[in-house]
Amino acid sequence: MALKHKTLRHGFAEQGAAPSGSLLEVKNLRTFFFTEEGVVPAVNDVSFSLKPGETLGIVGESGCGKSVTSLSLMRLIDDPPGRIIGGQIVYKGRDLLSLREDEMQRVRGNEISMIFQEPMTALNPVYTVAHQIAEVLELHTDLDKAGRKARVIELLELVGIPEPEKRAEAYPHELSGGMRQRVMIAMALACNPSLIVADEPTTALDVTIQAQILELIKELQQRLGTAVILITHDLAVIAETVERVAVMYSGVIVEMTDVRTLFKSARHPYTEGLLNSIPVLGNSGKKLVPIKGRVPNLTQLPPGCYFSNRCPYVMPKCLESLPPLEEVSPGHSVRCYLRQKGTDAR
Repeated sequence: MALKHKTLRHGFAEQGAAPSGSLLEVKNLRTFFFTEEGVVPAVNDVSFSLKPGETLGIVGESGCGKSVTSLSLMRLIDDPPGRIIGGQIVYKGRDLLSLREDEMQRVRGNEISMIFQEPMTALNPVYTVAHQIAEVLELHTDLDKAGRKARVIELLELVGIPEPEKRAEAYPHELSGGMRQRVMIAMALACNPSLIVADEPTTALDVTIQAQILELIKELQQRLGTAVILITHDLAVIAETVERVAVMYSGVIVEMTDVRTLFKSARHPYTEGLLNSIPVLGNSGKKLVPIKGRVPNLTQLPPGCYFSNRCPYVMPKCLESLPPLEEVSPGHSVRCYLRQKGTDAR
């Protein structure tokens, strides 16, 4: 669906970056959940950076820690049972973990916005679309009631919703799944944020609508210069949408590189397994190879590499200690002893 692009008239948050050139730097982030069954290291020493206007994909199986990473960035971890126990989340030179809650509330929705995976539960069923988008504007801007109403219509038109004046007065249940997700995107864009975190934004949609929503996010990102972190389990989505990819497994990043390199020459056995399990259209002769074994219980992680019980290349060293995330070529980092410089058997 072609967008009717309009210039955003209300630039409430200026695009910018830290002096280092990065918009966001996540350093050694650790988010654990303290449960009756034991401690769950859902995000365990995760580091990555993001430049202004860049798109980063975080991909992995369910339970790998990608959604907890996104919630940690927004400081939306329920305590108890979860808690961010270490690391830094440096946004435009400020460590978000050091901010008071009232200071963090000024960042959420204003400078960093989030698109959740299920709009029917993220949107309040008893308020109209206009009311919910205007609430963000009321919290973060000095627009009056008439200005907020005009901005709501502008945003709904920007995300390709037909008859925006009429749809603005609708309740969430009166809209289709695709329309509700567009409303979520409009809400995320309301204050012209520098960063949008999209957590599985197409999971609840059918394939045709998924493609439309992904194209919308991509087009808006290119048009507005907003940086995007896209959380997904779908490598096909990654291939079409992002510039760089971080592959997560059992709470850690196991591979990070640009998207072209990932699909051309993946280096971690887990990433190879993900790619080998994708069906190829028109290639009925290709045999899909599943990843054998099971994801380890996060409360009982093995002492060595977390992928060792499923890895076809496992070595004795892999059972002793977790490999570090090491750069094997410029811009390409892998957490695997086999792929480290001087030991690559390929």
